[in-house]
Amino acid sequence: MKKILLLFISCALLPSCCTLFTSSDQSITFAGPEGTKIYDTYTNIKIAEIGESKMVTVRIKKKVESKTLIAKKEGYRPSPLLLESTFNPTTLWNILFWPGFIVDFGTQKISKWDNTYINIDLEKDPRSTQQL
Repeated sequence: MKKILLLFISCALLPSCCTLFTSSDQSITFAGPEGTKIYDTYTNIKIAEIGESKMVTVRIKKKVESKTLIAKKEGYRPSPLLLESTFNPTTLWNILFWPGFIVDFGTQKISKWDNTYINIDLEKDPRSTQQL
């Protein structure tokens, strides 16, 4: 009985490994033409805008599923971008404390963004050049 009680208390008090060692968001760097705006396609909210340095770094919350973004700039066609979600190897420490897998999955720290540097190539929109 004491062993079961000790196991239950340790499960309740100890957080999972990813919760301890990783953040819930991750830095992603976008490189492209100045003035390019990056939007989340699901919410249509602007995440970042590339400035004079032709680069911008933004922290994006980790998700279990991949995330689609879109880059827009006036005079150019919108360009879709994909943030691919992959398994976070830090989660493997949960083998020592198996309920940690549930916590990591619930907090979505079980995964991480695979591509942390995205180069944006925009294609000119032929319709915009005809209007000039």
